[in-house]
Amino acid sequence: MSLCPPSLACSELHSANRIKVASEALGEGVVKRLLAFAFFLMGARREDIARHLSMPVGTLFSLLTRISQHGLPALEDRRRSHSEFLPAVAQEVPALDVTATESGIIVDFGVEGHVVSLPAENILQTKTFLLTLMANGLLERSRVAELLGYSSTHTGRLARQLTQGDVTALLDGREGHKEDYRVTAEVKPELVQQYVVNVITGAKTSGEAISTELQERLGIHIPPRTVRHHLAKMGLPALRHSLPELLEAVKKTSRESSGT
Repeated sequence: MSLCPPSLACSELHSANRIKVASEALGEGVVKRLLAFAFFLMGARREDIARHLSMPVGTLFSLLTRISQHGLPALEDRRRSHSEFLPAVAQEVPALDVTATESGIIVDFGVEGHVVSLPAENILQTKTFLLTLMANGLLERSRVAELLGYSSTHTGRLARQLTQGDVTALLDGREGHKEDYRVTAEVKPELVQQYVVNVITGAKTSGEAISTELQERLGIHIPPRTVRHHLAKMGLPALRHSLPELLEAVKKTSRESSGT
């Protein structure tokens, strides 16, 4: 059987050279399977194809069946772990999850063991990390703004400053602003007092609520995240249920002692 149909002028020398080059690039087995399939498409008898290519008839039949079922990958060596004829399967990007807790912010990258904890007191670290994630398209600006307690506009401005001027661009040179984030020995009693009052009166005891009330009552600005951190550090959240019960028990004992 001729390698070339009668209607085409073919060169045995060119054919041999081209088959050699193709075999070096694709592998001899792939080239042989390509030729077998091409002869089959041109109408040659299966037995003649197998004989011409020194291929068992059963192997040729299996090849043609696999091509009809699986397409181009059937021409490759079945021992390969993946197909080079098909585009790589797109890997699903794990979802990034960010959670604000009493002790800080937890960034879960969706891969086991890949979790980053940002302590509540590490304000600059938290800003830098979250703004970097935002700049790289891993977090929405609105979510970063919510976590940092800023407006969306200010968050975008901080991201630009970080990109243009490195971490030092996030530092505020005003001493008064620095003091805002310090919980001094004078401030801690007010923090405790406000929390206890809110527990007793049944008001909200969240970091946001305590921060707002300290700001309104005393003009002390402490970010909610920092409030949560210090409340947890002092163990105050444990009083949320036990303090009202203790207070009621003390009132009852006092009434009984006074005979009322």
